[in-house]
Amino acid sequence: MILPTDRSNREIVKSILIVHQGAIGDFILSLPPLEAIHRFYSQTRFIFLGNPSILEIIHSRPYFDAVLNCAERRWASLYNSKGKLETGVLYSLPPVDSIFAFCRSSSQILIDNLAGIYEKPSYRIDPFPEAALGLHVSEYQCRQLEEFGIPSLPCPIPVIAPSQEDCLQARRFVQENVTAGNQLVLLHPGSGGRRKLWSVAGWLDVIMRLLSNNNIKISLIEGPADSHMVQQLRSEVGSTSLLLANNWPLGKLAALMKHSSLYLGNDSGITHLAAACNTPTIALFGPTDPSIWGPQGAKVTIVSWQSKSSTHDAKGEAEKTSKPPEETALVLELARSYLEI
Repeated sequence: MILPTDRSNREIVKSILIVHQGAIGDFILSLPPLEAIHRFYSQTRFIFLGNPSILEIIHSRPYFDAVLNCAERRWASLYNSKGKLETGVLYSLPPVDSIFAFCRSSSQILIDNLAGIYEKPSYRIDPFPEAALGLHVSEYQCRQLEEFGIPSLPCPIPVIAPSQEDCLQARRFVQENVTAGNQLVLLHPGSGGRRKLWSVAGWLDVIMRLLSNNNIKISLIEGPADSHMVQQLRSEVGSTSLLLANNWPLGKLAALMKHSSLYLGNDSGITHLAAACNTPTIALFGPTDPSIWGPQGAKVTIVSWQSKSSTHDAKGEAEKTSKPPEETALVLELARSYLEI
């Protein structure tokens, strides 16, 4: 492996293939090393092999060039240990000068196959640290870049840059629904894992108390797995009292976050997105260690809760008899501080 340590190597690297097939939260945690690579190869364009619906959150970054959809079946042969690649793969891969792949050691065959195709430097970045290391995910990845000769510490700040069209649509939503002088609060009650869901009773109490201030508008964020919980909150509060961002594309949602005064949410990819958008963020963390997996941002506060304070059935619905957990008071205090109310 050739390490990119001298200026001559940097100058000839015009395009880089970035392989990242993780979910939204995993991708955002990898934005600091991506920024470090861009900073080192400042004139380079990135071609991504990943999820287009996720990558739209950085559509207007200066390094953004194109996306190859990792869900397409033609890429499956890149994981063939016998090195037999589909003809379509060879013709579909654009010319690049280097490859950085964010994947576990079990996917080393992917690196080997790409290196064989391109005969160019290929680097694997392990995305997830062992808990015993005591490192945040982003720092762990940046330290690996340091080993490749790419200055990455302290970790660069993640940058979210949705497309101009997404920004226009989000601005239109705010203009149509939020009176000038009022503040927009975004709340995402869902998460990719049921164990990560904070109490619906807690969210309900926070919503009702914030809405008692006439200058606050709250929009719930609903993803594909959140409908049951969102419907419960809208039923309890009154659907006309709450705005709704229902299954919005991530780029448009990121643009909306930049117009918002506060975001509240669980341990989820959407919470990572809000933090990276520099939106004041209150993140509710239960079983996950935030020192390793927490969202990064200058305006992030993490509130930890005990598992006993949030119980859910198979649909993610909180028990009807549950009372607001004890950390609800802290969440409200922090929210009012951010909103200055």
